[in-house]
Amino acid sequence: MEIKYQFKDNWLLKPLENIPAVTAAVLDGFRAREAPYIGDALVEAKIMTFEDLGSAVKSYSGINCVNLKKNQITKLALSLVSEKTCRKHRIIPFQVKEENIEVLTSNPFDMAAEDDVRAVSGRKCALYYGLNSNIESLLSGVFNPAAVLFNLIEKIDDKASVEILQAFDVSASKDDPLSKINTPVIKIVDALLAKAVHMQASDIHIEHGEHETFVRYRIDGILRDIMSMPRFIGSGPLVSRIKVMSDLDLAEHFKPQDGRARLLVDNQGVDLRVSTLPTSFGESVVMRILNGNSSILSIEKLRFTGVVHKQIKKFLTHEQGFILVTGPTGSGKTTTLYAMLNALKSPDVNMITIEDPIEYRMQGVNQVQLNEKQGLTFAGILRSVLRQDPDIILVGEIRDAETADIAFQSAMTGHLVFSTLHTNDAVASITRLVDLGLERFRISSALISITSQRLVRKLCPYCKKPVAPEKKNQVLLEILDSCGLKKEYYESVGCEKCDFNGYKGRISVVEVLEVDPEIKKMISENASEEAVKKTAKTRNLLWTLSEDALVHLAQGDTSLDEVLSFIPLGPGLCAGSAEETRPRVISGKKRVLIAEDDESIRMIMKKYLEDGGFEVLEAKDGMEAIEIITQKLPDLLLLDLMMPKLDGIGVIKRIKHALGLIGLPIIVVTAVSDSDSQSNVINLGADDYITKPFNPKFLLARVNAIFRRMEDK
Repeated sequence: MEIKYQFKDNWLLKPLENIPAVTAAVLDGFRAREAPYIGDALVEAKIMTFEDLGSAVKSYSGINCVNLKKNQITKLALSLVSEKTCRKHRIIPFQVKEENIEVLTSNPFDMAAEDDVRAVSGRKCALYYGLNSNIESLLSGVFNPAAVLFNLIEKIDDKASVEILQAFDVSASKDDPLSKINTPVIKIVDALLAKAVHMQASDIHIEHGEHETFVRYRIDGILRDIMSMPRFIGSGPLVSRIKVMSDLDLAEHFKPQDGRARLLVDNQGVDLRVSTLPTSFGESVVMRILNGNSSILSIEKLRFTGVVHKQIKKFLTHEQGFILVTGPTGSGKTTTLYAMLNALKSPDVNMITIEDPIEYRMQGVNQVQLNEKQGLTFAGILRSVLRQDPDIILVGEIRDAETADIAFQSAMTGHLVFSTLHTNDAVASITRLVDLGLERFRISSALISITSQRLVRKLCPYCKKPVAPEKKNQVLLEILDSCGLKKEYYESVGCEKCDFNGYKGRISVVEVLEVDPEIKKMISENASEEAVKKTAKTRNLLWTLSEDALVHLAQGDTSLDEVLSFIPLGPGLCAGSAEETRPRVISGKKRVLIAEDDESIRMIMKKYLEDGGFEVLEAKDGMEAIEIITQKLPDLLLLDLMMPKLDGIGVIKRIKHALGLIGLPIIVVTAVSDSDSQSNVINLGADDYITKPFNPKFLLARVNAIFRRMEDK
């Protein structure tokens, strides 16, 4: 028996059985042409109108039909079902009504599609029949890359913040590589940069997973997740835009590259130092943000402790010698060096700096930019600089034996030289210089001092509070007392002034080694690091990181959590320490925060969520919700719109913009059910909308659906 050709919507043959115009000959003709969809073929051939086809379907199955327009699709409906699921089943979700989601399909009997939509939306699925051509057109329209990008731009920041950023190279001719990059991609990069500058981020990280690209900002030394986007955007056009801006090779994808860019953000010049690195899923990018217009701080404004400030002032009275500042990358070494230069700046002093890159523009100082491609190395430039009759020289970094040799020779022949080195502590820097090949007599002859520093977050002065007596660490109190410091320290809280982080800005914890004749002798005689430390400590020449951290702690500059690694508290730490205030992590459980001022509703939500296997946190108003989020970041937020102190709209804005937590899922639960309110909160960044009164089982279904959608991306 011959098997007839099957249409993809073969189920339509039953509703069409009694339609006179749809004869066996007509069907055989479409089979011979191998028309994929009989419904589309009949309407296209004008054998039937779509209305007639819809009536036949309605009579047969009771399913309504619709010729859907793009403007009839709501953002909420589209956000509840991923592009992957829509394309898999050739469906378009277009309306949300209470517990139902309305979905357009060319096969309303596809139970697999219905099950998938129910799972990822947490709603009952109401199917509508539509022509496949209509669905294909809508899929292309709502899921095209430009539409996805514009949605991402909305999530990053408000329009005012995006508009204030201008790149110096935004105009592109036909021959310019920028013309190959879509305008939305340029806008999304600009928006990411504008937001980073607004949030005072020091670095932007762009990293790729198997399906997504992740953007993170480093703020006050801590990396924060900002957003994710489809990898086809993040690893392709987005990286290409950044490479064009920073003059990198667009065609090179398998070698690391380094570049620079200069932008104008809010009428201020911003320099970017860009690094790309090939990974298994694309080129990761890190952009260091350098504000070239930042005012150079004085030593007084760096908020050093009294001992450190006094010592540095003493070192700067020398007219020749070598002052070394050490510490890991991003520890504020350059800022400290420029503060020192600022203190010495004078019309009768010739200062020259050699940097990679120039991080601060300093008037009255000759600044030279390293460029190894053109042969401008530290050592090469330093030789030329010595012929420029300098009084003070800053060498950005001691990287090799040649640079070290010339720099120390300069310090021995009448110049005051400043530089940096990457080491763990001050005394270890001596060993590092020897390892580079520098003779010990050169080190001992030229060296004035070595400082080693770290950056820690500074407590917000507006909301910090003393640690309660019952929470204080007893070992720490004894140490503070033995050092002659007050037996009190502070902890973070969080307020509007600090974006509810509890911290605002950073300060340096500094170790200082003064190199006197006795230490110089020990260096020349190859004394061990331990011996040098012991002698320096005995002679009051070494101020350690631990001592400096304790002073900052007692002054209320920072918290115990920030300086814990510098203070040897020993086994007594566990009793009444800051450890107790750290977030509790329950393995395998997702954490949900309920922000609702009605206690009875909170209790109902909490019961069903805990029964569903979730860890639950509670907040009775918007301000308390923000405080909890900054201390114990939840995996999902259930948020009432009408709350005291800070309403739901305010909470969403703080989360998405001030805190930069664009990726935090939010379900709004409210008695307000009008479509304008739904549209508003979805545009602000909410992920779902539930109206009161609600069925607790449906609430749990929505929460589970959010996590399924995250996995489905």
